[in-house]
Amino acid sequence: MAKHSKGAPAFRPANSTAARVSTLFAEGMAFHTNGQLDRALIAYEQVLRLMPKHFEALHHTGIIAFQGGNYQIAAGFIRSAIAISPNVASAHGNLGNALKELGNYDGALASYARALALAPKDADTHYNRGTALQALGRYDEALASFERAIALNPGDADALNNQAVVLHELRRNKEALAGLDQALALNPGFAHAQNNRGNVLKDLGRFEEALESYECALGCANAFGDAWYNRGIVLQALGRLEDALASYDNALGLNPASAAGWHNRALALQVLRRRPEALASCERALALQPDNPEILRHRSRLLVQLDMQGAALASLDQLGVQKPDDPKTLHLRAQTLRQLGQNEAALASIDQALALDPNRYEFLLTRGTLLRALLRYPEALACFQETQTQRPDAASSHTDCGIVLADLGQFEAASAAYDRALALDPDFALARWNRALLNLLLGDLAQGWQDYEARWHVEALGVFHEKRDLGAPLWLGVEPLDGKTILLHAEQGLGDALQFCRYASMVAEQGARVILEVQPALVSLAHSLPGVAQVVAKGDPLPQFDLQCPLMSLPLAFATRTDTIPAPAAYLAPDAARVAEWAALLGEKTRPRVGLVWSGNAYHRLDHFRSLSFSAIAGLVSDQYEFFSLQKELRTLDKVTLQMKRSVRHFGERLHDFEDTAALVAQMDLVITVDTSVAHLAGAMGKPVWILLAGGTLTDWRWLCDRPDSPWYPSARLYRQAVPGDWNAVLDKVRADLCAPVAN
Repeated sequence: MAKHSKGAPAFRPANSTAARVSTLFAEGMAFHTNGQLDRALIAYEQVLRLMPKHFEALHHTGIIAFQGGNYQIAAGFIRSAIAISPNVASAHGNLGNALKELGNYDGALASYARALALAPKDADTHYNRGTALQALGRYDEALASFERAIALNPGDADALNNQAVVLHELRRNKEALAGLDQALALNPGFAHAQNNRGNVLKDLGRFEEALESYECALGCANAFGDAWYNRGIVLQALGRLEDALASYDNALGLNPASAAGWHNRALALQVLRRRPEALASCERALALQPDNPEILRHRSRLLVQLDMQGAALASLDQLGVQKPDDPKTLHLRAQTLRQLGQNEAALASIDQALALDPNRYEFLLTRGTLLRALLRYPEALACFQETQTQRPDAASSHTDCGIVLADLGQFEAASAAYDRALALDPDFALARWNRALLNLLLGDLAQGWQDYEARWHVEALGVFHEKRDLGAPLWLGVEPLDGKTILLHAEQGLGDALQFCRYASMVAEQGARVILEVQPALVSLAHSLPGVAQVVAKGDPLPQFDLQCPLMSLPLAFATRTDTIPAPAAYLAPDAARVAEWAALLGEKTRPRVGLVWSGNAYHRLDHFRSLSFSAIAGLVSDQYEFFSLQKELRTLDKVTLQMKRSVRHFGERLHDFEDTAALVAQMDLVITVDTSVAHLAGAMGKPVWILLAGGTLTDWRWLCDRPDSPWYPSARLYRQAVPGDWNAVLDKVRADLCAPVAN
């Protein structure tokens, strides 16, 4: 805020015109002093008609123009006054104020210098000069000006406030706080000083005190947008996200053109996992500041989190035009390309980032993750070991090393790495989750099931986002079930539900009424499960129940070990009428029937390693058997090659749900499948099933290590890759085994 200097004393006229001028000017000054600016301006204009070179009328007309925000006009009138009387300090000071508002800081400083040469002890000019220097970021000089203003006028709360702001910029926070306290002692209702005090306390990490200052500022001036905004920042730092959001909304209601306000609102919404709303706020911020790199980067990150990777890549391209060599942007680009499955391109991007910022911890983590995805395990391990060296006390570094050590088959070292991570951070769910997978793979089910509960706390897992408040206690085998109703609910994929629904009968045997919630595709088939009183489709309203348990927590509830896995010969069966329909559709059986499944979920992160093309598996087809496709959906290239291989019958469009798939499987003598839900379906039906598995730790934990059989499915035979990615040896072995006759 500029402070206006008083004009020079008016001269005393000696004739009648001059007397009229003197009277009019005195009236104008009286109106001006009383805030009646329009009437004052009329009086000054009358003076100037009678005496165009009247210094004070020109000067004060300029002051009124300034007060009305007409800074260019103000500067013009004040310059005209100075041309008449060049040695009036106040005119130079007020010209400086107008030039400062016009952004002409050099001109303003020159005017203040002339004013101070004429009146070196004018406190207001020292103050105004300080504000111009402050705006230019010349903080040491600004501080000297404010100190001089305060020395001349110790009771100037504005000067004390601005001095404190400059001290804050210079990181002299204790002095800034003392100055603000002094300003507030002079003027307890000074909202700007309270707001600035909050800013200093915020930077000192004294968030509760900062919050109190912001609320005092708002108590003095409730329509103070900056205080609402700053209050939101502190509330967010305190973890009070809903309150922070409300504070940002108040700030934006007062100043909807604040890009920073919209961006901080987006940050709060992101932490609240309200990502679509966060994205909308980011877009509002970008509409105001289209080239702001931080907002562009935040929008890109949100798009990735919303699985809108294509849009995220376009957003990053926009950011890359502005900052092509920004390592943070290259890093986020690498993460986005990884989500799109473009691992080689992602690796090139993270290598660019590391070339610009070598040994950056976060970049090495991403590079290690990409190298692991490309099965370049030794290089990945080297990356993670470097992060471990940089941050030996970071649980994440030890966990990442453990994951790759497990990939390399160094299971003891992997287990030790997970243990070290958990010793550093007992609540680090990712380490516990990966230790669970390792122990389950190695057959240590007791420890594995305990750690498997960490799945609900690992945000990167899909199951994390399946968490629901079901309003009933979790049952893990402790409470008696006699006379109780329990909800068993499916989680993760169809195969998981098929594998673990076997426990329903064991729960029923303990006296419970069992309600089973499964994916809609499994509802019909699940009615055949022993011990289930009611089946509900996921998403439909739930009946009343006393207890609940996710299906994949049931092995923990029953303390399942490898030698106590409940493995009935068959526990699911399709509807007899549906089986008869499919028998009629297939016609008379002339040879043993083999069902084929060669690919699974295209969006599975390991699909590249788990799935085959039809052309690869077609080499198993011979005249010795009748072959059937058990696939519901086909990939584009597979459609073409399957049409050419007429010896394999396909019924995809007739497979409406898993009851149909089960009825078709019932017609088979043998099912040959990669690791998909059909493998679990065939095993649950007791149908002979040969399961083709990716090599090493690309194999899912449930198939254990090295075994050719499965304790989960007595009818299963496992065919494992010796080398990850090499299906040829596996298919040769299957082809050889098919030469032995299959029982009808």
